[in-house]
Amino acid sequence: MNIILVFPKQETAKNLKNVLRRAGYDVEASVSTVAQALQAASECDSGIIVSNYKLVDGMAIDIYESAGERFQFLMIGPKDYVEARAIPDVFSLSTPLHVSELLSTMEVMSYAYSRWRKKMRAKPKVRSEEEQKTIDQAKALLMERNGLTETEAHRYIQKSSMDSGTSVVETAYMILTLMKE
Repeated sequence: MNIILVFPKQETAKNLKNVLRRAGYDVEASVSTVAQALQAASECDSGIIVSNYKLVDGMAIDIYESAGERFQFLMIGPKDYVEARAIPDVFSLSTPLHVSELLSTMEVMSYAYSRWRKKMRAKPKVRSEEEQKTIDQAKALLMERNGLTETEAHRYIQKSSMDSGTSVVETAYMILTLMKE
């Protein structure tokens, strides 16, 4: 899990980084501006962003709105600011920050993040038209040459894919290559 810290004062970021590392979290990047945070986020596929509410070149909400749903977001700021700007899907902690609150919030966020990742992996991948065409051609060839039904041909490609550790599309391509020779 990638964690990005965004704080204008690097001393604050350093202290938080030490606390998180001692608790077993790996901090991917520690930056001080919105622009740097968005750059760091673009280099990671997903993760958690922990940010001060106010930065030199903008507000934490700017990062949240630009980073998208790929990141869990924790905003840290003064109690009146944090309470007045309660945003759905954004975790927040008020200052002064207590280590126990930070770590329990990170635990909740880590759990939410791992559930989100699991959900994303479970989503069926959308195949391009060309990939689907390759699979359909391989099934047609198996049906023609081996007398299989479409369901049997599909299951054969899936099983071969799992057995060989390749994608269904790669397996279909290999079947086409081998059977056309």
